[in-house]
Amino acid sequence: MWREVITLWQSVRDPEYAHLLLEPLPLYGLGLGLILLTVATLAGETKSRLLAIALMGLSCASVGPYLSFRLSATPRILATRPVAAGPEIERQTQLRQQVAWAYHLMSGACLVALGMAGRRHGRHVLAVIFLGGTALFWLSLWLHKKECEVYHPNIRRLVSPG
Repeated sequence: MWREVITLWQSVRDPEYAHLLLEPLPLYGLGLGLILLTVATLAGETKSRLLAIALMGLSCASVGPYLSFRLSATPRILATRPVAAGPEIERQTQLRQQVAWAYHLMSGACLVALGMAGRRHGRHVLAVIFLGGTALFWLSLWLHKKECEVYHPNIRRLVSPG
């Protein structure tokens, strides 16, 4: 049992495994945060609304460490995959780097929303968080799908010939 705990700890510190753990976090964090934010807003629960915004902000902030681990793991990932998959893996990594700004922006917006809770323009900021979170959730869903297509080519949508 103890050996398994040590092995698990070593795996979590491995960039290749750590990036896999962090990859879906923005998707699930934003999804859960949006559900919680909607319910809390409809119920008038201020503390739950703040919790939802914090969850969304933290899940978006996880993109920074995710990219760091991914970049560290890329050479080993490329070495263990077929050579033909290399350009697609590198394209996906580049795509993730190009859209990281949206997650950082959302994380900052969540921080502002937490600071403006209960203030005059709090509702406007809440609307921005909800709309931005929804758009970013769909982006995360699409990125996750693209990621799955890289590592599991069997899930790609088949295009009929002709």
